[in-house]
Amino acid sequence: MLFHYFHGTWGTVEEGEHGLSLRSLCFLFPKQPHNILQRRLMETNLSKLRSSRVPWASKTNKFNQAKTEGLKKSEDDDMILVSCQCAGKDVKALVDTGCQYNLISSACVDRLGLKEYVRSHKHEGERLSLPRHLKVVGQIEHLVITLGSLRLDCPAAVVEDNEKNLSLGLQTLRSLKCIINLDKHRLIMGKTDKEEIPFVETISLNEDNTSEA
Repeated sequence: MLFHYFHGTWGTVEEGEHGLSLRSLCFLFPKQPHNILQRRLMETNLSKLRSSRVPWASKTNKFNQAKTEGLKKSEDDDMILVSCQCAGKDVKALVDTGCQYNLISSACVDRLGLKEYVRSHKHEGERLSLPRHLKVVGQIEHLVITLGSLRLDCPAAVVEDNEKNLSLGLQTLRSLKCIINLDKHRLIMGKTDKEEIPFVETISLNEDNTSEA
């Protein structure tokens, strides 16, 4: 509550959290028509309300941005990558237990110079159940991958993707008798003669493989 001296008279002006009241404006402007006072009241209070909401909108945007970045970071942290070699180049391969098949992106095919080995498949995407709505554009029947001391000759579906990545699917992981040890951060291959492949840092699959190009 504020005290004002107006036209030789002391009076009180009430100011709530949303601005001045109609009673206060009647005191400040006694000769103004009632409808004009109402309009002034609405304009004043709306202006004050908008200005008070700006910081909250800014905070909400920052919160949503931080939440999105946190989710993305969490997804990156959940990925399991191992070092391997393919076509004579070092590659970070994703260990993907959520997909039955080995996948290689079209960008990775270009980088490794494997275009001539890609065999086209019509309607292949309809027969394969793939995660993340990926589209199959072909297949490499004999993709040679060196993982540790093992040399693999396995098929891989070529998917339309701008990221330069390669993933090992469940079929290959099972054939190698793989165990994913999350405590030791190791991919253990083999049943009798076991070999341990350490995980690599999950920076960003796209950025990491781009730096190797």
